[in-house]
Amino acid sequence: MVEESPASPNAPKSHTNPKSSILIGTSGYDYPEWKGVFYPPEVKRADFLSYYATQFNALELNNTFYNMPTAERLLSFYERSEGRLQFSVKANRLLTHEVTSEWQKTADDFKQALTPLLEKASLSAVLFQFPQNFHYTPDNRIYLANLIEDFEAFPVLIEFRHAGWIRESVFEGLEKRGAGLVYCDMPQLRNLPDGKTVKSPFIGPNAYIRLHGRNAGAWYASSERQNGSARYCYDYSDSELESFVPVISKAMSEGKKTQVFFNNHPDGSGAKNAKRLKDLLAPIP
Repeated sequence: MVEESPASPNAPKSHTNPKSSILIGTSGYDYPEWKGVFYPPEVKRADFLSYYATQFNALELNNTFYNMPTAERLLSFYERSEGRLQFSVKANRLLTHEVTSEWQKTADDFKQALTPLLEKASLSAVLFQFPQNFHYTPDNRIYLANLIEDFEAFPVLIEFRHAGWIRESVFEGLEKRGAGLVYCDMPQLRNLPDGKTVKSPFIGPNAYIRLHGRNAGAWYASSERQNGSARYCYDYSDSELESFVPVISKAMSEGKKTQVFFNNHPDGSGAKNAKRLKDLLAPIP
């Protein structure tokens, strides 16, 4: 159980940089519909990543959720971006959504794939996003504790989609293990964690903000596999983006490695919003 089992004596105390930093990017980048919105019309799809790396300093890789990555594949992202990006890599679904008794083998394969980015000092986070049906139960708490311990050499970030996990004992357990807690901006619907990031504490050395949008009407409209992107159709206003500035400033002043990723990718809104947030944060020393 996350809040009750003892921390591993070999667990690292921190995965933060020597000084506070701000990483801003989007959840994924290979979206053809972004052409003409974010990518210039003349940029070929094969060159999306190299162009992206001229606009942002971080990228959240989400295709690793659906397909188990290889070390060669992840290294290629580093090479094609010429080492200019920090990468947050989303854990494969077999570790969060479709867990079996063979999860340890999956974990070993996933860690092997991550190693090149870790060795290049380009791995900003390993994102474990659990589904809403991953409830706060004894079995799930034990599994989560074992999973975090297994990834003790990596910068672990946990995203919960059920409000039952948002409690002080869980925060303390994650902090003890050097793991971080992702706080998401999302619709304030029943059983979802509070979408107001400004109310959320940051656990561990990382301050990780993930913006999903606030499209409440589409959140439960269809299954994730059928048309899951509909829930992320949202364009943040300037006033909404401005509400994150003091939160980010505070995290940076506390020396946390601050990461902000926009997952409202349909229609290029995430890229536009990320660029606007960069402008709003520019005056911060």
